Amino acid sequence: MSEKVLKTAKLILGVLIIFLLLCQLFTFEKFPEILSGAGINLSMSLVVMMVLVITELVSLPFLIGMEISRLVILVSRAAGFISLGMMVAISVAAVMNGYSSAMIFGATLKNVSGLVGVLILAIMWLLLIIANIPTKKTAK
Repeated sequence: MSEKVLKTAKLILGVLIIFLLLCQLFTFEKFPEILSGAGINLSMSLVVMMVLVITELVSLPFLIGMEISRLVILVSRAAGFISLGMMVAISVAAVMNGYSSAMIFGATLKNVSGLVGVLILAIMWLLLIIANIPTKKTAK
């Protein structure tokens, strides 16, 4: 794939992660209660919420193309996979407990269909896979 396609995929994924991050942070105090609907107890939901928010934030340097060390870029790439994996796990747990899979939006967007949450996650996974395709520049 061309460098332009990869940069566009990274940019779109970065914008989606920032959108989800803002949705989660606007209702940060209500987010553990929402996660308890996914079957996670309140004390553990606080840990899950903080790890999710931190990994989303750490994944941004790779996605916005910051010029930083390779180690930080590697950590940022891994954080992207970890954060999306956590979002999928939270959504699956929510569906198994009879709640909407759109709980990844936090309490900000309550009336979003569960199908929207699934589609957003599928699009984000596709963009993350595209963004991590090696090019001649990254294969050095």
